[in-house]
Amino acid sequence: MKLFNNILIISALSSMSLASCSTEKKEDVQEKKSAFELSQRLQKELVVVPAEAENVSSELQLTGKVVPFEQKQVKVSPLVDGVIEKLSANLGDFVKKDQILAIVHSSDVADVENQTVSSKSDLLTAQKNVQVQQDLYKSGLASEKDVTIAQNELLKAQGALRRANEVSGIYGVKNSFYTLKAPITGYVVDKNNSISEKMAYHEGDTGAFFTIADLSNVQVVANVYESDIAKIKIGYAARIKLLAYPDKIFTGKIDKISNALDPQTRTMQVRINIPNEGNLLKPEMFAQITIDYASNQKMVSIPAESIIFDKNKNFVIVYKSAKQVETREIQVAQNTKGKAYIFNGLTPGEMVMGKNQLMIYNALTQ
Repeated sequence: MKLFNNILIISALSSMSLASCSTEKKEDVQEKKSAFELSQRLQKELVVVPAEAENVSSELQLTGKVVPFEQKQVKVSPLVDGVIEKLSANLGDFVKKDQILAIVHSSDVADVENQTVSSKSDLLTAQKNVQVQQDLYKSGLASEKDVTIAQNELLKAQGALRRANEVSGIYGVKNSFYTLKAPITGYVVDKNNSISEKMAYHEGDTGAFFTIADLSNVQVVANVYESDIAKIKIGYAARIKLLAYPDKIFTGKIDKISNALDPQTRTMQVRINIPNEGNLLKPEMFAQITIDYASNQKMVSIPAESIIFDKNKNFVIVYKSAKQVETREIQVAQNTKGKAYIFNGLTPGEMVMGKNQLMIYNALTQ
């Protein structure tokens, strides 16, 4: 019995000793934490950012393709019927304004040439008639009215020749051949495969011979589903990635939103303008588009880089003063463009550390 009592006494003393040690350790930790203070060096390098309440910025993912700028492309076709003698441009070619694209042998052109020749002849006749009437008037053999009539006929002849020359210039007339020229400088982005040399051409039977586009600026066309229409507006920024350049991001803005839905796909078309520096963007390239938009939901936001990820949890260092620094667990709703949106753990106005936070976190949690 005495032995049993001794054992109980020893056990009780051991428990008291362990409890005392445990209490001392807790007090030491608390003392360490309460004694923590940022060094002078860290205070000089201190970077803190406020937690702010703002509308959540979200991203809309779309797919699309590169197309020429609507207002900077021209479809080109001959203005006359005839036989195609020569095709001088191919798909993808760079052409300059007034460069010859095709030559067509045409009877219509022959008529224009004949009209020009006839107008020149009529002008010479009218000029001679004016001279004759003026000489007769000086000799008293013609009246002033006769001179006036001759001068009016000369004016008509001059006008007729001017019109004939203008038509000849438009048609590119030369020896019964019509010359099809590039109206702008750009690239041949489409060529009609149904046309060929020595083929008879009748205006309206086929589509345009060529489509020429200035590709210094291009557009990306994307289709937006009906449920996402409210998320986009003209002027919203867009980031574009292409299969051809997987490591490069192109930027642009929404320039046009269609007012009609495609009845088959139930989508609406949007156009995004993009500067085409270096002509890297080619028509028909596949594009992945990210549109940034602001939702109506408000959350607390902080820079994503200020968050510390440890043991499958997210933490920040909340700063109040050099002696008041604490770790705080937070719940992150989403990360967008370098911002983290927090739904629990922070309130607007609190300051979090944006530099050296990992070092301080380790010091506080060890």
